[in-house]
Amino acid sequence: MADSALYPIFDAHPGLAAMPRAGLLQGQTPVEPLGDLPGVFLKRDDLTAADYGGNKIRKLDFLLADARERGRRELVAFGYAGSNFVAATAWHGHKLGLHTTGFLLPQVNAVYIADNLSVSLAAGATLRTAPSTTRIAIAAIAHSASLLVTQGRWPYWISPGGSSPIGVLGFINAAYELRDQVAAGLLPEPDRLYVAYSSMGTVAGLALGLVLAGMKTRIAAVQVVDTAMATPAKLAALVEKTRRRFEPMDAAFSRAACARALGRIDVRTEFFGKEYARPTSATKVAIDRFQAASGARADTAYSGKALAGLFHDLDSGALAGQTALFWHTFNAHGLPAGVTPVTAGDVPAGLRHYI
Repeated sequence: MADSALYPIFDAHPGLAAMPRAGLLQGQTPVEPLGDLPGVFLKRDDLTAADYGGNKIRKLDFLLADARERGRRELVAFGYAGSNFVAATAWHGHKLGLHTTGFLLPQVNAVYIADNLSVSLAAGATLRTAPSTTRIAIAAIAHSASLLVTQGRWPYWISPGGSSPIGVLGFINAAYELRDQVAAGLLPEPDRLYVAYSSMGTVAGLALGLVLAGMKTRIAAVQVVDTAMATPAKLAALVEKTRRRFEPMDAAFSRAACARALGRIDVRTEFFGKEYARPTSATKVAIDRFQAASGARADTAYSGKALAGLFHDLDSGALAGQTALFWHTFNAHGLPAGVTPVTAGDVPAGLRHYI
């Protein structure tokens, strides 16, 4: 696919065209009706890459390219035990000759954890666990300092979920991709876009991209992590960092644009439940309903809770007369070709109870 189709942001903002990209995207992700639900469409970001997809690939496409341009050979990534992001980083980083060390927090057990651990380990990643974010940070600093001493260089740290300004760029680009699909008649311009809200990069990038692309769409950001981890202040700070990173390259990344972007986001907390990845009854029903309608996979940590928000609004009549788009963030493939499921003996001791 032509570069202009994969990266429409650079046609709109040529000052950014020098940003390196790793070429991880296999093409524009499809949009399709969500079953026979009236006015509801599905953005298949589970198909960003043929082997291991999901929304993380859009961020990694820019982040891993930046790591290579800076001459880094080691990636440091963070997540929960079953992190899709750590698995995706390890998998795609390995293809680019980059080694990943993943620092993992405990979580509620879920069926997808074993798959993601299998992917990470098949890609040669080193996995380490710690019981808290403080302990994770200490361990990551110690590891990085050791590499600095032994290899003469600090590793490339990736913010949780890839939610840094460079990662956000991947979803600004995604908003322009959506604009082009609307222009091509593949779907009406959405009134509402439903997406999981966690490390905030996906939501920040989509909101800013929608404003820059001249679209009317509002975002229903369905909270899937504890509210202390994704706050309005942290979201505003991420958008501001993105502005400071890219406004010198293109004046469209202005304070006014950022303010409009933040005003497009409605954070929905009522579908989170009590804990990350712990499904509520609404989550389970939403996953079953979605899978029956689309044939796509869904998970209890992210997409299931965002789907619960979509179906609640649809069933309540809140979306009557509107076009809604569900942005599907999960990976379409449990295991890439050639990857075998791990056993308890294959994983570090702190992860064995998940297998």
